[in-house]
Amino acid sequence: MPTMAVNDMKGAKVGEVEVSDEWFAAPLHPDLIHQALLAVDHQRRQYGARTKTRGEINLTTAKWYRQKGTGRARHGARSAPIFVGGSKAHGPRGERRCVKLPKKMRRKALQSALSAQVADGCVTVVDEIVVDKVRTKTIVEMLRALGCEGHVLILLSEDEYLDQYIYLSSRNIPDLITREAPHFSVRDVLWADHIIITRQALEQMGVGGEINATA
Repeated sequence: MPTMAVNDMKGAKVGEVEVSDEWFAAPLHPDLIHQALLAVDHQRRQYGARTKTRGEINLTTAKWYRQKGTGRARHGARSAPIFVGGSKAHGPRGERRCVKLPKKMRRKALQSALSAQVADGCVTVVDEIVVDKVRTKTIVEMLRALGCEGHVLILLSEDEYLDQYIYLSSRNIPDLITREAPHFSVRDVLWADHIIITRQALEQMGVGGEINATA
């Protein structure tokens, strides 16, 4: 199993942790990553309006009034586009294409993308993130100490993700998003220039072992 250095919030190395080959040393599968990315984008897509045709309007199909003798035009249903409550003539149909991937394929794509970031040196493991009060400067100083610039993704454990001090201290920082591990997508990984994972998040994912403290 490969090992990764564990740092504190000030950037100092405090030990090493063994991580899973499956998540941090997986082979690269560009085609699979592309499929997973398309699936995520389709789920996030906002579709246009979709109007109903005459056959989809829920109105009576009985003839409105008799065919002859009234002096009026002949009509067979109230669902015609010319009547209030009727259908829309030549309206937008709103494409509803659904792209899904099996769970195993999504997981393998995520492992491949994360392993590629590890190979590029863009992943840092932090022992813990402790914020005792709402203070954005604390998170900014941590990012600076860890050398994180550009888009930053922070993966937290459930307790850390629900910590209001961490949430409120990090939400105003541009190009920074937090996710609860393992609830993150391929798009999150590819978007990030740097990924920070806490030791508790590794344990929650089941991919990290005990930390080996350095002398």
